[in-house]
This record gives sequence, structure tokens and C-alpha cells, in this order.
Amino acid sequence: MKLPFLMLIEAWAVARLIRSPTFNRAVHSVYRKINRLPPLEPPNGGGRTGPSRFDHFKDEIKEQFKELTWQNRRPRK
Repeated sequence: MKLPFLMLIEAWAVARLIRSPTFNRAVHSVYRKINRLPPLEPPNGGGRTGPSRFDHFKDEIKEQFKELTWQNRRPRK
């Protein structure tokens, strides 16, 4: 017979595991292998190609900074 405290911990651990994205990816991967289904994600790292959102953000900040510094330059003598 399990103690109620241990049953509570077990229920919490199972619920947390089921909500875990890593656990869900592993279950989907195993399911697809067992049923011989093709993988959902391309092998190149999730299918992301080209610049990321952060790269776009950096480029935009650089452009705005160039415009700002261009307007504040003193004329040459």
C-alpha cells in the first residue's frame, strides 16, 4: 500500500512529464519510427534557413544608428 504523500508526488511527476515538450518530441519520434512514418522535421536543424529574427533586429538597429549618426555629424572645415 502506497502512502498518500508518495501517490501525490507520483501524480505530480507524471503530470509534469506529460506536459514536457522534450518528452512529447521523444514520444512522437518513437511513434513515427515504430510506424515507419517519415520524420516531420528536416535533418538540417528544424528546417530554419536564412537569417533569424535576431539578425533582422540587428540589421534594423544598425540602419537606424547610421541614420542617427549621419544627422548629427558636424560639417568638415
